[in-house]
Amino acid sequence: MNTQDKPKSLQDIVKQRQQSNFVGREDQVNRFRQNLALSLEDNRRCFLFNVCGQGGVGKTTLLRQFRKIADEAKMISAYIDEVEKTIPEVMARLAQELEQQGYKLTQFSDRYKVYCQKCQELETDPEAPQGFSAFVGKTMVKTGVRLARRVPVGGAVFDIVDEDALATQAGEWASYIAKKITNKDEVHLVKEPEEVLTPLFLQDISKIADKTPVVLFFDSSERTGEFLDNWLREIFENQHGKVSANILIIIAGRQELDKNDWASYEGLIVRLPLEPFTEEEAQQYLIRKGILDNHIIEVILKVSGNLPLLIEMLADAHPNHPNQVIEPSSSAVKSFLRWIDDPKRRQVVLDAAIPRCLNRDVIAKLRTEEEADELFTWLKETSFVNEHSKGWVYHDVVRTQMLCHKRLSSPQSWADIHSKLAEYYDSLRNDLQLEENNKQRDPNWQSHTLNVLYHKLCQSPQKNLLVALNEFLTALKNQPIFAQQYAAVMFQAGKDGDSAEVQYWGKQLANGLKAYEEKRYEDAMYNRALVYLALKQPAKARTCLIPAIKLATEHYKKDTKDWRNAFNLALYCLAAQYTQQADHLYHYALSKGASSESIAKAIQDINDFLTVFPDHLQATSIQQLLQSCLTKSCNLQPILQKTHKSQQQPANQFPLS
Repeated sequence: MNTQDKPKSLQDIVKQRQQSNFVGREDQVNRFRQNLALSLEDNRRCFLFNVCGQGGVGKTTLLRQFRKIADEAKMISAYIDEVEKTIPEVMARLAQELEQQGYKLTQFSDRYKVYCQKCQELETDPEAPQGFSAFVGKTMVKTGVRLARRVPVGGAVFDIVDEDALATQAGEWASYIAKKITNKDEVHLVKEPEEVLTPLFLQDISKIADKTPVVLFFDSSERTGEFLDNWLREIFENQHGKVSANILIIIAGRQELDKNDWASYEGLIVRLPLEPFTEEEAQQYLIRKGILDNHIIEVILKVSGNLPLLIEMLADAHPNHPNQVIEPSSSAVKSFLRWIDDPKRRQVVLDAAIPRCLNRDVIAKLRTEEEADELFTWLKETSFVNEHSKGWVYHDVVRTQMLCHKRLSSPQSWADIHSKLAEYYDSLRNDLQLEENNKQRDPNWQSHTLNVLYHKLCQSPQKNLLVALNEFLTALKNQPIFAQQYAAVMFQAGKDGDSAEVQYWGKQLANGLKAYEEKRYEDAMYNRALVYLALKQPAKARTCLIPAIKLATEHYKKDTKDWRNAFNLALYCLAAQYTQQADHLYHYALSKGASSESIAKAIQDINDFLTVFPDHLQATSIQQLLQSCLTKSCNLQPILQKTHKSQQQPANQFPLS
């Protein structure tokens, strides 16, 4: 193993340390260095480092330090974060970084190029069957070509899919692929990109690793873990071919890798949970940044909670005058803003937190063309604004505090900026001048649309929510992958704008899509039915609730003692206005000893329902009943004996009309 190049003189050492703001984490750094020094055959050698900890605790900073150490040791490294959304994109990004260092993954890159080309050709071909473009890419085979197998034709599950003549479509898609791609290898590539591309990627990178150690960094796993975690375990399990032992993997995220999922490889993993700085580490960092006043240091430690990101942000303001010190009870953002002398900078750092992504043009919209260059340059130099593949972004922890401060301190300015940005992205979208049939599949149009959605929901959630729900249904019909992004942005807008209803819908829509992927079709249809009910489209809600109730009934009959089955069926009946059936199911489950855990989940489901339909009388009554039984273990027999004459509903009639 190559050792680090040593500085030639004391002056070199002093300069090197002055240029580095990295402090603390000595145990983690030493553990990393020690591992690099071990031979591949040493039983103490580990092949995966897992860095975890809360947002702002310094995970990305530690990864940068690890990468710096690896580079100094003459190792080859590549890094990705949450930008990439599919396994092929992840491999392509890593391959691009390695190629920039002179190490090309030839087999993979050539085949990935063909993959992208064929997907583009299929997606944009005017002869493509209706709805085909929705299934091009990472999930085409899973949700398209295999759809006939996942949704049995003529069966109950088929009935829940909101597509006419789905079986005919699946046949058309298969015929279309066979017609357009005559090469069997290319057909396989388009249908199963991970299966085809991963072995090529591993073969190429292993050839490099056989000569030079390779380190692969995977940051923000809390956002990528859903698809990345399983792929990495497949690599360890040798499902895609042999891998060089000279490859080290570093994964960072807010949660540690699941110990059950990774149990077979625990002996190969180093787990590095990070905590906020110790007081000594925090003081050391501030002194290195030139902050020497003890009173100011005390305030910074107090308002930051010793969280490295907030300490760094406050240090960026260079507070060195006693008059700048404010009450320790103040938030980190308030302290930071007070310590910025330039009023233009003070204003832009707050306003620039509002866009989801920054560039110079966005700053010009927030301020003026004349000020844009200087202010954007200054923002890029701050510790909490990081370069992203699509621009620059605030760190989540800082952005959350900035948004909260802005929304509460200047609600009118908050709304005005969101309105201005919504108009800006709408103009960018219109400037594309795309035909109606091509809009949904164009990545630039999608990006601008998501920004318009975000800013409109933040500006006026109640005014724009129903429009957003309608647009989601359109996306779901044409581009399910885009619909996933749409739901995620709705959730983000609800969270950032402090709108419980918008946040609920974002979560609910995402859960519905996930339920469908996991073959929990009754959950998926219930979620879609709620959208139609909110849009006052009861007929369409009925087409979703009928099969949801049918499937839930089948599950309930199979195991009447699984209380989740009973409560799910009760919830669907409640949504369908089957009041008698819903009441009976809730009371039956409670009287037969439903577990506290299942009751708590039922309460959560009812609370979610009431978030959208707060005036629903039966849901309110059921919520009170469930809560009472959970907290007081009430006697249900008198309740069960009550009649509900006002709620009688024939079981063979569907009440939505």
